[in-house]
Amino acid sequence: MSRARDSSKAAGEAIEAEILDLVPSLQNVSDRDAKWHDARVDGLFEPSERIIFGSTLLLEDGLPIEIKAAQRRLNSGQRGRFYIRQRQHERLLEESAAYLFAVYEPRDQTVIAMLAVPASIVDELLPDGWTSVDADRSEVGYRQLAWSRLLDPKNVEGSQ
Repeated sequence: MSRARDSSKAAGEAIEAEILDLVPSLQNVSDRDAKWHDARVDGLFEPSERIIFGSTLLLEDGLPIEIKAAQRRLNSGQRGRFYIRQRQHERLLEESAAYLFAVYEPRDQTVIAMLAVPASIVDELLPDGWTSVDADRSEVGYRQLAWSRLLDPKNVEGSQ
C-alpha cells in the first residue's frame, strides 16, 4: 500500500471519528459487523446548524449510514470529490440506506459542512458508468462526485 493511500485512509478515519463525535445520533458500526456502511442512526437524526438534509426530513432509527468525506480544496485548487464504490453503493440502495457526506478543511481536518442524503437520490446524481480501479484495490469500480454537486459552494466556502 502506498504512503499516499495510507495517508488518505488515515485522514478518512479521522474525519469519520470527528463526525461520530459531532453527531450524537450516529452509532459506529465496525468493519467486523458490516463493511458496507460506517454507522447506524441511533435516536433522532435531524437537520441542525451543521447537518443539511437532502430530500428527507428525518432518518429513521436503525438506518445504515455510509460516511463519505471530501477535502474542501485539493492541492491542485480543485474542489474535493467523494468516491462512491460500486458494490457498496448497490448494497446501500438494496437496504434503502443513506450517505452522510462531509466536506472538511485538509489543513486541520475540521468538518465544515455535512449533508445527509438517501442512497437513491445519490444514484440519480452520479455520472454514467463505473470507472475501473487500479489493481491494488479490491473494488470493481467507483464513481467520483464533486462535493459542489451536493452542496452550495457559497455555503461551504463563503466568499473565498
